[in-house]
Amino acid sequence: MSRSFVSRIAVFAVALALAMGSVAVAAPGALDVSAGLRHLEPSGSIDDCNNKAKTALNANLENAASGGGASLAYGPRDGSGRASAGAVINCYPVGNGYVANFSCSVVVPPSLFSADDLCKRIYATFIGKEAAPLATPTPLPTGCSLTNLVGTWTWDDKGGVPFVFDVNGGLTDNQNVSGNWALDGNKVSLVYYGTQTVTLSPDGKKLMAPRGVERNFTRKC
Repeated sequence: MSRSFVSRIAVFAVALALAMGSVAVAAPGALDVSAGLRHLEPSGSIDDCNNKAKTALNANLENAASGGGASLAYGPRDGSGRASAGAVINCYPVGNGYVANFSCSVVVPPSLFSADDLCKRIYATFIGKEAAPLATPTPLPTGCSLTNLVGTWTWDDKGGVPFVFDVNGGLTDNQNVSGNWALDGNKVSLVYYGTQTVTLSPDGKKLMAPRGVERNFTRKC
């Protein structure tokens, strides 16, 4: 590998990392950078390379843009307009063809995949090969499920005080006092100022406590 080629790899990897760190990267998390993956095409134009680069980037990230022989794209933005993944493909001529250089950056967490994983996926798309999909977050449960208690609940015995039951078995009231829940069949163990066993209703909308026990809840769903 020539010194000039190594230099170009470094320049684009650093440029991508700086771009993500200054304007696009989601925090907190560690910046993971991958550079050095390349593809040599013995025949073809720079326009061909740029077009394939944009297609590969758009297939795995979003809104690819090209200029000066480089194509850049980022992953989905969060509520503050920041992304946790980005990639650059740099195209330059070699003989009658071109070389495409791939550089990627991700922030872990929230990214579930590494910069190497991202670059390998984009590279595979660029050369038209199958590749394993990138890891994506498991969608949160919705509705009045009978297999979990995830959602917003109100405490019927206390005038409708709101609670959030999360996917990890935690619960939090409107004063940020936390507890835990566990579901076994239709029986629920609630740990909140003590431990109490209640029953999940057949429609998944109610937690019903034994008579005289103030642990009755209604789920918003």
